[in-house]
Amino acid sequence: MPAPRKSAASTRERLLRAAECCFTEHGYEGSSLRQITQLANVNLAAVNYHFSSKRELWLEMMERRLAPLNVERVRRLEVLRAHTPAGQPLPLEQLCEAVILPIAKAFDNRRGSCVTAARMVGRAISVPPSLSRELNRRSLDQFWGIFRASLRAALPESSPVEVDWKFYFLMSSMLGALAWQGRQAGLERQMKNENLEPMLRRLSTFIAGGLQASLPAEGKRKAKVRG
Repeated sequence: MPAPRKSAASTRERLLRAAECCFTEHGYEGSSLRQITQLANVNLAAVNYHFSSKRELWLEMMERRLAPLNVERVRRLEVLRAHTPAGQPLPLEQLCEAVILPIAKAFDNRRGSCVTAARMVGRAISVPPSLSRELNRRSLDQFWGIFRASLRAALPESSPVEVDWKFYFLMSSMLGALAWQGRQAGLERQMKNENLEPMLRRLSTFIAGGLQASLPAEGKRKAKVRG
């Protein structure tokens, strides 16, 4: 009996690894179950047995990457709150680093390169909306609720609507930077494993600057236009 369980676990792991390679290289729509099973060296029935569908295989592949990533993000947020004096807003750049920098450490070399894994996260923006919503429901909504509360604490003078816009722009910038790795002329050589963390630090600083900026009050804006 122990041998079959070990074999099943091995098949499941091979499928997840193969799916990660295919989905990262070709995207969700461009990857077929036949490609994945051929790379994993298993038959097509193994996908139905372990995951039931391509959709569920993609979701589980993403969930196993995002779970430890979010654990580390929450840990960093808790440390940041503990070191911020009572009554003081959370420092924006450190807040951004708590969310963004763990991407560089979340994927060790035994399960693929850091840059490849970061590209995989970036690929999430191109999946069908229904799939993205399901991933958010399973793996991200709880963490983003925690982070939004931290963002509000870092921006006490911003309205809830303004904080929502800033959260949206933060997410767009982070996912866009990951998805665009290797496509910017002149930066190809910078997009290597050892340079991923410096790139994410630059991104954190850039986003923090944007979070600090605010639109002028509505009345002042109208007066400026009339002037």
